[in-house]
Amino acid sequence: MAAPLSEKQKRSLFRLLSDDDATTLRLVKDQLYGFGNEAVPQYEEWIKEVRGTPVEQHLIEVLHHLKRGGCHQAFLDYCARLRADPHADLEEACFLLAATEYSATDMQPCREFLDEMAEDARLALGRDGTPSEMQALSQVIHEKFRFRGNHDRYYEAENTYLNRVLERRLGIPLTLSLLYLLLGRRLDLEIAGVALPGHFIVRWRAQFYDPFHQGRLLDEEACRKIVTSRNQEFREEHLAPASHRQIVLRMLMNLARVYEIEEDRPRLARIRQYLRALNGAAS
Repeated sequence: MAAPLSEKQKRSLFRLLSDDDATTLRLVKDQLYGFGNEAVPQYEEWIKEVRGTPVEQHLIEVLHHLKRGGCHQAFLDYCARLRADPHADLEEACFLLAATEYSATDMQPCREFLDEMAEDARLALGRDGTPSEMQALSQVIHEKFRFRGNHDRYYEAENTYLNRVLERRLGIPLTLSLLYLLLGRRLDLEIAGVALPGHFIVRWRAQFYDPFHQGRLLDEEACRKIVTSRNQEFREEHLAPASHRQIVLRMLMNLARVYEIEEDRPRLARIRQYLRALNGAAS
């Protein structure tokens, strides 16, 4: 918006937001939405003035709506960028996607938690009886911080949004593998994702690890069995490092499947829009 609303306009809006009439509330909120993301800082200041009143909740709703719209566009822009740059930052993708669902959540503590885990792994490497880099990483993830696979509720959206994986310490093969990738980057370890059909794992120094099962070591035959157990024909390219685009695509496909199961049409439509953006198709 060109300029902040005046004190008189603000007070008028507060009175209208105190109204119990649903039509009035909808019209006022539509007006507040219309000012766009530029108004967010002003609305955040307003909330401080109306703590504990019905107006506070209405303003919070408006803020969440505007922030979600901004996060939605930011992730769409990232998808377009990833098409052009296969090395676009993977961690950014994880938190941009998380923000489309959790727009009110500050993602910085999540990044700091990843920094903390990486530092713990780095310290473990400096102790007597030094474990290998991958052993140290696995011990920190699964033993110290107790991350584990969500076997009981596998088809749950929270398993794919990285902020919720970090909060709950639960995930699916892809997101637990992402922990290895994001921490590995902080430790200068060249860990790659491996997108086996139906089961994501990681690769380091020609060895394979299964983060969904406590980082267990896999040989090529075990990888082959994972593929064939899903009625797929094993091919050597299954063991190739996954690109960032493949990883983001898999995250979106996982969410699409969950929202299809839940028959959550609005969220499914949003995920499909991201898929079209990632594939370069018209919205």
